[in-house]
Amino acid sequence: MDKTRRKFLQAGSLGLLGMAGMVNAAHHEGLFVHIFLLKFKPEVPEEKAADLMKQLAELKGKIPELKEFLIGKDVSGRNKGYHYAQVSFFDSPEDLEVYEKHPLHRALVKEIGPRLVEGLAMDYYPL
Repeated sequence: MDKTRRKFLQAGSLGLLGMAGMVNAAHHEGLFVHIFLLKFKPEVPEEKAADLMKQLAELKGKIPELKEFLIGKDVSGRNKGYHYAQVSFFDSPEDLEVYEKHPLHRALVKEIGPRLVEGLAMDYYPL
């Protein structure tokens, strides 16, 4: 795993756990984190949800502003009904805006959005 990818993964993991130690260095490098939780409607087959999440994950490498992208299905049992989570890393809030307006992202939002009961987003600079 290359050094940049490792740093993003460490920063995101530690940030999610609320540990500020190593994440502090990431903030000084301009790291900006976007988290989105997805709760699919009961009638959406798991295979369809998984396929949509795979398509979303494939945006990495297609949108330059998206530095790192992690998507996974909850396995904790503490999900409050949310099925999937995405954690994405950017250099700035402006890069997140570019990503959100990108045609590839917008097309997937049109596919995913109607299949959700709700979504929950959070954007932050790691402490």
